[in-house]
Amino acid sequence: MLAPKKVNYREYINSYEWKNKGRIFIKRVGRRCQIFPWIKLTKYNIHHCTYKNLGQEKWNIDCIVLSKTAHNLIHGWLAGSLTVIRVSEQNKNPKNKYPNILQKIIHTYARIVGILLYLSKFI
Repeated sequence: MLAPKKVNYREYINSYEWKNKGRIFIKRVGRRCQIFPWIKLTKYNIHHCTYKNLGQEKWNIDCIVLSKTAHNLIHGWLAGSLTVIRVSEQNKNPKNKYPNILQKIIHTYARIVGILLYLSKFI
């Protein structure tokens, strides 16, 4: 069995493939934020809940659709910081590795909201 190909994060995040996934993912939630679903999105962030499947992400498992405010909440206050920080910065604290318990809780909530948003398109 072949080992998964190592993906360069910076190159991948700027790739057509990633941007296309974003367009697909946002359609699944009716252009709504998965944390603040009352917000109709014009600009959005596709947020990685996990990086285990980088390059092979699945919506609502590996990634969720967020407003900029929600994304900043996860990478700021929920990361234990007063300012927005990168995952690499958060991971410098061995007791606060990404995702920490607060981030896991909000990811779970967002996944539930995502399912409800997806299903509401069919009602």
